[in-house]
Parts: sequence; C-alpha cells; structure tokens
Amino acid sequence: MDEGVEELDNVTRCPSCNTRQAHEILKEKALKNDAGIDYLLRCEGCGNVHTVIFRNAKPVTIRFTLSDGPDSFPYELEVDDDEVFVLDDEFEAIDLLWRITRLETDGDAKPRALEARKVRRVWASRIDLARIKRTFSDGEISFSDSIEVEPEKVFSCGTIVKHRGETWRIRALHSGTARTLTGKMEARNIKRIFLHRPPSREEIAEKRKIERGNWKGQNFPGREEHQEKWRGDRDE
Repeated sequence: MDEGVEELDNVTRCPSCNTRQAHEILKEKALKNDAGIDYLLRCEGCGNVHTVIFRNAKPVTIRFTLSDGPDSFPYELEVDDDEVFVLDDEFEAIDLLWRITRLETDGDAKPRALEARKVRRVWASRIDLARIKRTFSDGEISFSDSIEVEPEKVFSCGTIVKHRGETWRIRALHSGTARTLTGKMEARNIKRIFLHRPPSREEIAEKRKIERGNWKGQNFPGREEHQEKWRGDRDE
C-alpha cells in the first residue's frame, strides 16, 4: 500500500453531511431467510446516526427473444432481481454477441431501463455479424440475395464485385432511411445494397464513339441529306 493513503472501513454516504465517510456500526439486525441486514450507523464526520438497509438480491429468470437475422428464438437467463437492463446494452449469450432492442413490461410503457424484477421479456438482436440484403439488376431482370459480414466492413458506391462468376457494380447503398449513390457506409448501417451490370468494353467503346461524333458535330438532324448534297456538289 502507498504511504500516506489511509484505508477507511465501513465507508458509505451520510445523508446528513452528504459525503462519503467512515461509519461506526452501532447495531445490526439480520433479517429472516437471509433476506439482508439492517445497520444502525454513526457518521464519523458529522456524528449523524442513521440506518442503512442491505437487501440480498434474489435470483429471477428472465425471458429473452433473440433475433438472428430472419430467425428468432426464446432464451432464458437467471440474474439477480436488482440487475438493471438498458436499451442498446450489449451482452453475450450462446457464444454470440447481442444488443438489447426492447424491454417489455406490464402495460404499454416503453422503458429505456428496467430492473430485472419488473421485466416481462427482453428483446435483443445479434450484432457480431451484419446481414445485408442485395438486389442485382441487369436491364429488366433482377434478383436478390443476402450476405453476412463483419459489422465494421465498409461498402462504397462504384465498387466492382464478383457474384456467380459475373461482374457487378455497387450502384447505391440504403440505410433504411436514406440512400447514397456516391458515398460509403459501414455494414452495420446498411439495410440493402443495389448493384447493376457495368457496361461491357464494346458498349463503352461504342458510347465513346458516339460521344466523339456528337462532339465533332457529326451527328445532327438532316446529316445524311447534307452529306448527299455535299457529295453531289463535288461531282459537278
């Protein structure tokens, strides 16, 4: 122990001076069935006498509904009745990682935090893998599938990917509330990826040819008639 550091026994907060102080135990009373102990204490800081009640926690069985992508299943866990569940808290179960998404209690309340003794059911979703739906479009033909990836994996619009031996380009990323055609997004935030077939080399070459022709003024209404007249003038 470091020199100059004093250890204090029976430290708790005094309701009179509102500071954490060492206390002298004047009396203690054990409750029946090992339910806890009542202490009568005197604050060594201000001399106030007050009672501190310690209650032993009781085990309760909490019912969960765990959602793993499209699949949900029941799960039970025994905890102390004074444990507090909070929305978005993460926990491990059956060797997987989950996040609390909803706390169910009696009535219509939607609490953000709830003691175990008041919980009717805890709803949670798996978060160690992100499931993303994908839609592939090739002209009038489209089909969908889904993938599982690490939640931190980043997807970017314009990226070329291979699927079933064919080449596709990410056209858009959708979070469920917003869509981007040029940005990037972490897998944990993506609801769906839209992909389409990129143009072939032949299609790109033809497009460039047309664009060059347009740029030079070679493609305009009445072009053929103009060329015929031009050729007739040269033959005269």
